[in-house]
Amino acid sequence: MAQVRILIHEFGCFYGFKNGFPVLIRGHPLQMAGSDFDRLLEESFGSAWLIFGSSNTVLIESKKRIIVDPGARELGSWGVLESRLKEFGLTPRDIDIVINTHLHGDHVGSNFIFRGKKLIIHEKEVSPKAKHSWPEFTEACVRTLDLEKISSDTRITNDVNIITTPGHTAGSISVMVDTAEGLAAIVGDAINSKAEYLELRVPEWIEDKKTYLKSIDKLTGLNPKIVVPGHDSPFNL
Repeated sequence: MAQVRILIHEFGCFYGFKNGFPVLIRGHPLQMAGSDFDRLLEESFGSAWLIFGSSNTVLIESKKRIIVDPGARELGSWGVLESRLKEFGLTPRDIDIVINTHLHGDHVGSNFIFRGKKLIIHEKEVSPKAKHSWPEFTEACVRTLDLEKISSDTRITNDVNIITTPGHTAGSISVMVDTAEGLAAIVGDAINSKAEYLELRVPEWIEDKKTYLKSIDKLTGLNPKIVVPGHDSPFNL
């Protein structure tokens, strides 16, 4: 059975500006409705604000060592991810495969520390037609690795399987892992949080809401015991 560990727990920091100085106004917006959060920003700082955040970064130890979503660029450039790997006696050289659930910066910005390793991502994420297509970003986050594009559900090892879960983006994928505790689903932004999953609440920034809900049904039908969402703590079903 494979083992799943959260290397970096997701976080989000939102900053506004007063008199040219950045001020942290809220550390985690998931429990606040989008409209309420937008209103808070406007009332406090107008339109001048920025976000620094990262997704859950997961280590899978199976026949291969796999990193799912290395996270925001700062984790790699500041040495955070390498330090976390060192806690488990590992370095980036010990990782065999990187999987990106989708090509958003808070999930893939630190791909570069695994230069030369195999990178698995859905072909629609690296297509020039992708809604988030940005050639320079793709070059920095994807082309420095040994790219393997997939188009359908793909088995990686006996206990690690990738399934397609589009909706958040056209090429979003999830990683299903057989563990001693049961089936673990590492889902990226196919599920942002436990509350959204339980309430079947569709975030406003989803590319295709109908497809998103179909992917939720697909995940539910696999009866995962543990779900690791993109931007919330893992939870049991």
